[in-house]
Amino acid sequence: MSKIHTLLGSVSSPQQNDRVKIIASRADFLTPEECERVIALGELFKQEVGTLGAGETVKQSTRRSNVTYLMHTKDTSWLYDKLGQAIQAVNADAYHYSLIGIEAIQLAVYEEGDHYDWHQDLGVGENSTRKLSISIQVSAPEDYEGGDLEFFKVPDATTRQRGSVIFFPSFLHHRITPVTRGRRY
Repeated sequence: MSKIHTLLGSVSSPQQNDRVKIIASRADFLTPEECERVIALGELFKQEVGTLGAGETVKQSTRRSNVTYLMHTKDTSWLYDKLGQAIQAVNADAYHYSLIGIEAIQLAVYEEGDHYDWHQDLGVGENSTRKLSISIQVSAPEDYEGGDLEFFKVPDATTRQRGSVIFFPSFLHHRITPVTRGRRY
C-alpha cells in the first residue's frame, strides 16, 4: 500500500526514481582552455556585487563575492549548448525533473576573504522555479586556498579538479568557505 495519499482522485501516485542522486558530477567537463575562455568572457560583461535571493539584498556577512552574468550571446552560445547537453544527460539519468531552460550563467569571483554562507538556490519570487543547480570548477586548484564548495550533511561530495561540473537539487544547502589565498572562479 502506498504511503502517499493523492489529493485528487484522478492523479496517480508519483513514480519512484531508484537512480536519483543527491549530487552528480562529471570530471573534465571543460578543458583548461575552455575554463580560461569562461574567465575571459567574464571581462565582457558587467561585474556586480553578489546579492541574496532574487532581490538586491547585499549582506556581506552571508555572501561576499562578485558576480558576472554571462548572458546568452554569440560569444557564450558554445557554453550554453555544452551545458544544456550535460543537463539533459544528468537529468535523464539522475533527477527526472521537468526542465524548460537555463537561467543566465553566473560567473562568481571569490577573492581573499570572500565566501557564501549556507544557503539554498531555491527561494521565493524568481528563484521559486529552480530545480537543478550547477557548479563548474573554473579555477585551477593551486590558484587559491579555502573557497571550498561544501554540502550540508553530504561530506566529500565535491572536487577541486579544474573543469569538473557538479549538479545538485536547488533545495540542497551548500556554501563556499572563505577564500584564504588567491582567487576562485
